[in-house]
Amino acid sequence: MRLRGRQTQFYIDIVYGVAFLAGFGYLMIAGMDARVAAFSGGLVLGYVLRVWENMTVYERVLEEQVAEKAEDRVAVEAEEQVAAEAEEQVAAEAEEQVAAEAEERVAAEAEEQVAERAEDRVAEEVDDRVARELEDQVADEVETRVAEEVESRVQRDVESELIDRVSEIDEDLAAELADRLRSES
Repeated sequence: MRLRGRQTQFYIDIVYGVAFLAGFGYLMIAGMDARVAAFSGGLVLGYVLRVWENMTVYERVLEEQVAEKAEDRVAVEAEEQVAAEAEEQVAAEAEEQVAAEAEERVAAEAEEQVAERAEDRVAEEVDDRVARELEDQVADEVETRVAEEVESRVQRDVESELIDRVSEIDEDLAAELADRLRSES
């Protein structure tokens, strides 16, 4: 067993205390002079007070060392617990953030895809409707123009035929009239 600082001092104080007590005991047994007994009693009392003071100091030092070690152990355990809790909390927050970010991205991508598909469908629908309406308008326009053209041609043809007939009738009437006038004259 190896002795260190305060332990060595403690054992030295015990050895001195035993020697003083043995000396005081011897003086009490062997016969004592009142002056020697008073002096020896004072030494023993002073020594007991000194040992008591050393014990108090030693206890205080031990308490401080124990408190220091306890603080160190508590600090280490607290760091470990705080680190573990922080790690758990960081993991939980990271998981929440990743989940939230994933939701946002999925929502954004879904929104983009829906928007693109909607645009494509709207564009196709608009193209189809425009094409149908254009075809209908063109067909109506062609039909109207053809009808107008046919009507116009028919009218011109009818007018021209009427004019030709009227001219023929006029010529026939003029010839008949001329024949009647010649026959009457």
